[in-house]
Amino acid sequence: MKPTIKQPSSSQSVDRKVHLLLRRKGARTIKGLTKLTGIGLGQVFMAVDRLSRTGKVLLPAVYPSDYRVSVGRVVH
Repeated sequence: MKPTIKQPSSSQSVDRKVHLLLRRKGARTIKGLTKLTGIGLGQVFMAVDRLSRTGKVLLPAVYPSDYRVSVGRVVH
């Protein structure tokens, strides 16, 4: 019997893409991430939300209504 390979869900793929881009390109705004990834604003926003809840990204406020997303440090 062949082992089954679980394909990542689209949210996992988006999370991975956003996190990898931040590691390679450095901190960006959510709108900047949207442009660089080619993924819709809603999907990027949700990915950043999930990643921030796990500590993988940080979200310091830059402007009254904008945030700069950067790679965080996960403490185990």
